[in-house]
Amino acid sequence: MLFSKQKQSTSKNKRRLSYSSKNAAKTASILFFSVMFLSLLFNVVFFTKYQTIRNSVKASEKNIHDQLKEVENTNLLYSDSIEVFTEDFLKSYLTVPKDEKERQERKGELSEYFVSGFDLKRVSNLKDFKGERRVTDLQYIDTKYLSNREAKVKFQTVYEITEVQEKDGRTIPKTTKYETNIIVPVTSNGKGFAVYQNPNMIKEDLKTTMSYEGKMPDGEPVTSTQTKLLESFLNDFFTSYGVSDEKLPFMADVTGGLEDQTLQDVNVREAVKVDSEYTVNADVHYQNSESSMSDLYSYELKLEKENNKFFITQIE
Repeated sequence: MLFSKQKQSTSKNKRRLSYSSKNAAKTASILFFSVMFLSLLFNVVFFTKYQTIRNSVKASEKNIHDQLKEVENTNLLYSDSIEVFTEDFLKSYLTVPKDEKERQERKGELSEYFVSGFDLKRVSNLKDFKGERRVTDLQYIDTKYLSNREAKVKFQTVYEITEVQEKDGRTIPKTTKYETNIIVPVTSNGKGFAVYQNPNMIKEDLKTTMSYEGKMPDGEPVTSTQTKLLESFLNDFFTSYGVSDEKLPFMADVTGGLEDQTLQDVNVREAVKVDSEYTVNADVHYQNSESSMSDLYSYELKLEKENNKFFITQIE
């Protein structure tokens, strides 16, 4: 009887063990595949984010590169090099030799200045021109920037055209001088410059008739007696200043004076005083020591007075 109960109990335990093993295996399987799925999902998410970040970095790098390239292009266009390039171009553009072979060489030179594919036939028609043109002077005026890649550079040009003319059965060369402003359209790729279309000529007169009232120096106007004392001191100073003699350092804070200039006269136009400091505007008449050439010059001076002696602290 006892044996029988023990047998039944063992059978129940086996069933419980069998059930528990299956359950554990199933749970382990679910956990394993869950971990695998999560790992795979994590890798997919990580890879996607990695690719997104990588693409974003690449886009940023390209954007930065493009911006740096644009800055590089802009820096070159805004540099002084554009002035040098344009001056060299104008020397070749305005110079027209008389010799046909040299004219062909000029075409080759010009092709190196214009953009690729530019039709040089549009530059000039020299078929009927038998003379020559040469540059005598080029002066840079200014640059107008149209964009970060385009600019128009203005030069004042002086050139001469010489052409043989028939007069009374004789051939006489005639030379005519011209002065005009030329505007050159220039572009840049960051590595160099090129002319992208034909230059144009304009006539400008920078001279004008106008009135001008200078600003009075700050301070209290000096008396006529003080003006005479200033003129006496300035006569001594400008005498020494004209020849840079040994007395100059004792009268002014200057590194040096002039040479071969003989003082003729000093006229104090304006003089004001603030405490012991003076501001003086003076006209100085100098004559060249080696000739009869004389000119009038205007100076603005700052002076200090100490122990009844003047000393110039600034001269302009």
